[in-house]
Amino acid sequence: MILPWRVDVPQERRPVMNWLVIIATVGVFWLQIVEAIEQAEAQPQPQPDEYQFPLDGPRTLPEPNAPAVSREAAPLPLATFVLDGWRLKGLLGYMWLHGGLLHLLGNMWFLWVFGNAVCAKVGNLRYLLLYVLLGVAAGVAHLLTSSGTAVGASGAINGIVGMYLVLFPQNDITCYWSPIIIYWRRFTLSSFWIILIWLSWDIIGAFFLSSGSNVAYFAHLGGFGAGFAIAVLMCHRGWLRMERYERSLLQIWQERKQRGTAPSVDPTYRRLALESRGETPHQDEPIPTPTTRPKPVPRLDIESGEVVPVNDDLLRATCSCGQTVEASRQYGGKVVRCPACKGRIVMPETIAVRPPAAAIRDGHIRFACACGMPIKVPVRHAGRWGRCPRCTARIRVPDAGNGRSGGVDGPHGMSPN
Repeated sequence: MILPWRVDVPQERRPVMNWLVIIATVGVFWLQIVEAIEQAEAQPQPQPDEYQFPLDGPRTLPEPNAPAVSREAAPLPLATFVLDGWRLKGLLGYMWLHGGLLHLLGNMWFLWVFGNAVCAKVGNLRYLLLYVLLGVAAGVAHLLTSSGTAVGASGAINGIVGMYLVLFPQNDITCYWSPIIIYWRRFTLSSFWIILIWLSWDIIGAFFLSSGSNVAYFAHLGGFGAGFAIAVLMCHRGWLRMERYERSLLQIWQERKQRGTAPSVDPTYRRLALESRGETPHQDEPIPTPTTRPKPVPRLDIESGEVVPVNDDLLRATCSCGQTVEASRQYGGKVVRCPACKGRIVMPETIAVRPPAAAIRDGHIRFACACGMPIKVPVRHAGRWGRCPRCTARIRVPDAGNGRSGGVDGPHGMSPN
């Protein structure tokens, strides 16, 4: 038995819709319990062996053929939402019902671990639509392969897991493993391998254990396949924006495909070799224009003392647990969660840098940003903050009185913060 404990995925927004889905599912299960109690109380009472005559009134026996009066059990309204045939009510309602407490707890735990990450990525409103769509797809897969009834959110949750595999294949999952219930061991492995292990169990169960089991394995596979395909489509169409520190499964596959189809010999070298031998190169072999990438200019991070490149767009913050968290600049000043301890971290707005010493001449303060950009600002701007026009770092103009540097704000003229 392998149970997930937590995933290493920073969450930039609150997954409110996933919380509401869990609350709604638990609420429906409570209604199931209430209906089951009412049905048990409404069962017909056994007839006594002897009739009890009233103290007053005629003592007459009932007629031998008179029908016995008993209370009939009231039908359960929630039973109409069970997946039983191609009814829209069942396709949309079965994913909110569960067959027992352990069934509910297991599904809700997986939904909490994986649903929060997917919901934070795709957005709250879009997540609810995808969750219902994945549940319907799982129900359709079950009806196509089995004639039995089904309840439970396992198919929709497996669809969420399929989306998670596409979006975060390289992120780690911390799990607990146990050969027996009383002995648990903890380990961490990438999402790709852990989810493939769970998927292999469903494949084995669907083709070898489905006849003697009450688990809807084909609903699991149908939901997983639908979630996987939807996530690939969203990444391919650009409906989901991956951060610089994230790589989807589609991006990894495309990078490997490009490496596999790359020519083994550089075209420029082949063309020059042909010309050196007096041969005319083929017209389909143009010489590619060489491109050079500028080398990052180092700058000093005041908080950590580390030298970081100027063209690095990642913001860094250190959690109290010691974990370093990276995020793009659009999350500057926002609250994110530490992937290690799940604690909240406020990301810095920009990376503050320490510029070189300044000089005051002709009523201007002259100094340079850490990227090497010379800056000249009037003395009246001393102590103010701005941005370097080259590297966009937020720096403070040195004080005019002591000539010490602080942070800067613009080349040859400050850019207001």
